[in-house]
Amino acid sequence: MSIPEKIKTLQILFKNKKFDELIKEIEKIKDKNSVLLNIYGVSKILRNNATQNDKLSALENFEKAYLMDKKSQVGLDSLTNFINVAIEFGKFEKIFTYYNQAIKNFENNNKLLEAIQRVYQHQYKIFERNKILKKLIDNKTKSYKIWSSYLYTNNFLTEFNSQKYHYNAAKNFDKILTDFNLSDLKIDKNINNRKICIAFFSSDLIKDHSVTFFLRGLLKNFDKNKFDLIAIGNWKDKEFANTKISSYFDKWFSISNYSDLDAINFIRSKKIDVVFDIMGMTGENRPTLFKNRIAPIQINWLGYCNTSGIKKMDYIFADPNLIYKDEEKYYFEKVKMLPRIWNCHYGLSVERKYPSLLKKNLFTFGSFNNLNKISTQTLDCWEKILKDSKNSRLILKSSLDYFPNYLETKFKKRGIFHQITILKKTKFFDDHIEKYNQIDLALDTFPYNGVTTTFEALCKLVPVLTLKGYNFKSRCGYSILKNLGIDYLTANTLEDYVSKAVYLSKNPEYFQNIKESLFLKIRRSSLFDNKSFADEFQNLILVCINEKLQSLET
Repeated sequence: MSIPEKIKTLQILFKNKKFDELIKEIEKIKDKNSVLLNIYGVSKILRNNATQNDKLSALENFEKAYLMDKKSQVGLDSLTNFINVAIEFGKFEKIFTYYNQAIKNFENNNKLLEAIQRVYQHQYKIFERNKILKKLIDNKTKSYKIWSSYLYTNNFLTEFNSQKYHYNAAKNFDKILTDFNLSDLKIDKNINNRKICIAFFSSDLIKDHSVTFFLRGLLKNFDKNKFDLIAIGNWKDKEFANTKISSYFDKWFSISNYSDLDAINFIRSKKIDVVFDIMGMTGENRPTLFKNRIAPIQINWLGYCNTSGIKKMDYIFADPNLIYKDEEKYYFEKVKMLPRIWNCHYGLSVERKYPSLLKKNLFTFGSFNNLNKISTQTLDCWEKILKDSKNSRLILKSSLDYFPNYLETKFKKRGIFHQITILKKTKFFDDHIEKYNQIDLALDTFPYNGVTTTFEALCKLVPVLTLKGYNFKSRCGYSILKNLGIDYLTANTLEDYVSKAVYLSKNPEYFQNIKESLFLKIRRSSLFDNKSFADEFQNLILVCINEKLQSLET
C-alpha cells in the first residue's frame, strides 16, 4: 500500500476515533513523513487515558514533523500542535525559536498567532498577549473566544484610560456573533401575578470560584415565595458538586454538550424571565446565547466589570460609585444602580480580634491579586513605595503553581527584588486566608482593581489602599472602601497612592487608628450585609421587569 493510500486509511481510523489502532498502524511504518508524524502525535494526545509519556512522545513527533517540513501547511499544523503541548512542559525558549522562524514563512497567520497568544497567556504577559490578539482582530477573525480574550485583556492595560476606549473596542463584537434569526422574546404581561423565574449562567458555579462567595448570601436570602432560581451551567460534570450554593437553586442544568443553537432553544423552553450572565468575557463564556436572547430580560452582573458589547444585553448592575452619569453612554447595556454597592460577600469564618499594635521594625505590604493585574504603573508605584519605606517588604501570592520569571526579572532590574517575598500557591482555602496575617497593608492593583482579595483582606482586618480609576473595573476598590467608610484608603492620583502608602508605613499611630476604625466599621458596613443586599437586588430586578412591561405599552 502506498503512503497516500495508507494515509487515507489512517484518516478513516482518526475520524472514527480509533486512536490506539491508528497508533499501532503508524508504528509499523518505517519512514514516516511529516503528515504521519503529526497524526501520530495528535493520536497520542487524544487516546483514552493519555499519559505524560504520551504527551512527551507527541511533542517529539510534532517537533520532527515541523523541522522536516517547515514551509508547508503540515509544518504549520505540526508547529502549532508542538506549541500547544510545549506550554505544559515550559519549553518556552524552543517555542519562541521556532515561532520566530515560522513568522517569516507564514507572516500573520491566524493559527500561528492563536497558538503564540496562548503562550503569553500562560506566562502572564498580558501586554504581549494583547498585541497578538489585536493582530487577530485586525485579521478579521470570527472567533468569539479571541474577541472575548481581546476585550478582557484590554482591562489590564493602562493605555485604555477611558471608558470610551473600551466601548469603541467592543463595537464590532456583537457583529461577529452568529445571529440565528430567531423570534424575539417578550416579557410576559402577567409576570407579576406569578413566581418569577431567575437564572444565573456560569461555567464556574460547580467550583469554589470567587463568584460563589458573592452568590451564596444573595441566593440564601432570595424570597422563594416570589422567585424560582435556576443555575445554567457550562460544565461537563453530571452533578452540581458545589453544595455550598447548589441547595439554593430550584433547578439546574448544563448546556456544555449543546451547540449554541440547541442550547438557545433548550434554555428558551424553560421559560426563564430574567437571566444573569455572571461571566462576561471570562472563562468558558457563551456570548452567542445572549446575542440570540435566551430570556426576555438579560443582565450583565458580577463576573465581568465592564460592558459586554452585546446589544441584546439589556442591563448592567452597578452602583453610584462605579459608573457616573456622563459615562453611561459608553456601556452597551442600560446601567441600573444598586443603592449602596454592586455586590456583597458571604463572609469568612475567621476569628475577630481587636487589632494589635504594629511591629515597628518591619512594615509588610501585600498583594494577592491576579498577576495579570500588576501593570507597569502599579509596579512603578510599588517600586517608589518600597524604596521610600526602607524597613518594608512586599508579599505577593500567586494563584499559580509557579511565579513567572519575567516578573522576577523586572523586580531585579528595579532593585527591589530583595524586598519582595513570593508565596507559593496554597492547596487549601483556609491556608490562603491565613496568609493575610502576614500583611500590614494590602496594595490594590490598577487599572484593574482586586475585588475578592479586597473583601478577603478587609474581613481579616487588613486595610487596603486603592487608586480610584475611570470606569467600573477601575473603581471597584473605591466602591468597596466607600461603603466601608474609610476615605483615607482611597487615592485619587498615582502620587497620592505612593504618598499614602509611605505615610502609613512610617506612622504607626495613624495606621493603628485606621485598623481600629476598620475593626469597628466592618461589621456595620454593607460589605457583608447579605440580607439587605438581597432585598435591594430583588427590588432592582422588579424595576427592570416593570420597565420592560411599560415598554410593551408604548
